[in-house]
Amino acid sequence: MSLNIELKSILDKISEVEGDIVELGVYTGNNSLQFVWQEPTRKYFGFDTFCGYTDEDIESSPNKEGLLDNQGRWNHSKEEVVSRIHGFKNTFSLLGDFEIVEGDLKETLPLFVKEGKIKKVALLYVDCNAYLPAIKGIEAVYSIMQEGSIICIDEHQIGGETKALNETAEKYGLEVVDTGFKFVSGPNSNPSRYIVKK
Repeated sequence: MSLNIELKSILDKISEVEGDIVELGVYTGNNSLQFVWQEPTRKYFGFDTFCGYTDEDIESSPNKEGLLDNQGRWNHSKEEVVSRIHGFKNTFSLLGDFEIVEGDLKETLPLFVKEGKIKKVALLYVDCNAYLPAIKGIEAVYSIMQEGSIICIDEHQIGGETKALNETAEKYGLEVVDTGFKFVSGPNSNPSRYIVKK
């Protein structure tokens, strides 16, 4: 496994911030591996349906045609992701603790917060493409994000991550910052973006 410099640069920005890492959209677990490898002292929570978007997610997104075009692509097995991470745990002894959560994150993530399974969040990494899970995920964890915590997105062409980030920035008076780079797994146009909680 090679170091993802782009993710590392985001993680460096939260080096002094308490809290876990939460990712919205796991897919095959490429980012999951990076997070548990690069941040072994934090717990990583990855949320995904593992079967694509709900009808509600598609209808609510500004580019539902793009979501529909990619609908079958996101079907993957949670068990394969968990097995893949455990395989790397056998190779890299310093991998962090993790939990992969299957289901509609609009329901599962608020429940995890309410039940205290996630108490503080230092990084919310949004990679679910659709608007509704992105905004609902942000709303679910924003109150337990610390000052200096980051919400980062990597999509600009498919779905509503950008819309959700911009709405959050406007609501809380935060600046949307371009990272200056494109994530390897993201679109090959605009740079990714993030906001920092004050």
